[in-house]
Amino acid sequence: MMTRIEKQLATTVQSSAELAEAVKKRGRVVIDTAKLEQHAVKVLDARLAKAVGPSTSRIEQTIAGFEHQVAVLGAQRTAAATQEVERVVAKTDEVVSSVRAAERRLEALEGKVTWTAVGRMCLALLPLAAVLLVLGGLTMGTAHALGLGPLLGWAWSSFAAAHVWWHKALIALGTLTCLAGFARLFWWIAKRLADDFDRW
Repeated sequence: MMTRIEKQLATTVQSSAELAEAVKKRGRVVIDTAKLEQHAVKVLDARLAKAVGPSTSRIEQTIAGFEHQVAVLGAQRTAAATQEVERVVAKTDEVVSSVRAAERRLEALEGKVTWTAVGRMCLALLPLAAVLLVLGGLTMGTAHALGLGPLLGWAWSSFAAAHVWWHKALIALGTLTCLAGFARLFWWIAKRLADDFDRW
């Protein structure tokens, strides 16, 4: 009976050892990280697509709205720029036509200026030349009668003979003052004569 018990115990011990080894093998878990990663990525992609989907569609709608506004604004600006360019081109055409018309007039005038026209212009200027000659003679005669000629000659010789700068300055100042006084007197007389002729 002891041998039987011993056999049973040995069998039990061996069975326990085998069970322990089986449990040990079963208790060790091996994880395949590549499969786990693929599964996790699929799950995360699905959840992210579900969570981000409405926001993405809203952003796409907003961007589409902005693109539409930019297209409309660009079209308006392009139309305005086109109108401005057309206005400038029209003005340029007007200027070019005006210049061409002026060139045609000048060409027509070049052919019309003849020696006869030059002679007529000289004849028209003859009375003006006569008036200027008479006025010059009267003025020169009046200036000579008043002694301006000899006075200016004396002033110039005194100015040339002076060696000190302030002598020259005084002579020039006195001469110019006399000339200004004469001009003022002549102007006053001319004005009085004009007033007298206006009354008649």
